[in-house]
Amino acid sequence: MARKRKLNNPYDFAFGVMYNEYPKEFHEELNIPGIFKRKSNVKVRLKDGRMLEMDASYVVDPDFKVLFEPAVVDLEHQSTPVDMPKIKIIGDYNIQQIADERLPPLNVIASHLNEEKSIREFERTPTSTTKLMFLNLGRQDNKKRLNTVSNIIKNHEEHLTIGNALNLGIIVLFAPRDSACEITRQIVELYNKIKNKPKKLEYTLYSVICTMIDAYFDDDEEFKELIDMINNETGEDVVGRFETEIISQNKLIELGEKLDVMSAEKDAADAENVRLKAEKDALDNRITQLQDTIKELENQLRLK
Repeated sequence: MARKRKLNNPYDFAFGVMYNEYPKEFHEELNIPGIFKRKSNVKVRLKDGRMLEMDASYVVDPDFKVLFEPAVVDLEHQSTPVDMPKIKIIGDYNIQQIADERLPPLNVIASHLNEEKSIREFERTPTSTTKLMFLNLGRQDNKKRLNTVSNIIKNHEEHLTIGNALNLGIIVLFAPRDSACEITRQIVELYNKIKNKPKKLEYTLYSVICTMIDAYFDDDEEFKELIDMINNETGEDVVGRFETEIISQNKLIELGEKLDVMSAEKDAADAENVRLKAEKDALDNRITQLQDTIKELENQLRLK
């Protein structure tokens, strides 16, 4: 029997922690074009009334290498290939971004999967096409990041930057799934070697690593072993904050699911009301026709 996960959406949660805590450094370490300027609105109301959120939306200035004018980035994390419904939604996200920022959109997909498995563009109209830029975060990139950050932590820890440290989270989040458990163990060991971590960085890395331990490890004993290892090198306040955040996230998910059910019930009730109103209108019309017929017959009888 599989161990019960703490989170239903671990990949999005881990991605969100790094972006929310260190958006500029996260942008830079993922090698996305442009110079980070500021966060932007992530909420999007679709034509059907649904409210969705982009994983990350922010404005960048040109870097004059790849990007030669300001743009608004829609950065989406994908643990599965981009299919047609997803690319259509990204196109809807772009409409919201253009309305908010009056800037051209740059759609960036962060995934450990090969982009060949995904739909890469969608022609919405003859003059409007949603195109995606895929980051190369597969096996080779993962190994290179791991080797680099391992060398810095083991031999030159005094030179470790926030960006370098964030790579621990990037590595474990985008780990090839067939070696994710082994890579996660290495990341826990490297995390434990970092001394005097700033609190925000400690919270960010701890949250991402614990979330991915929860996602990758099915065996209770292995899970507890790694959690104990990382907890021994983490402040109690950080551990407590993470546990509180997990409870909050699960509560939000639960409330969201209840809202979806209630919305579906409301839609069904609205549809039933429309049907009943149509039946009532039809009956009213029939009654009016019958009343007119009766009046006509009464007039004919009076004339006889």
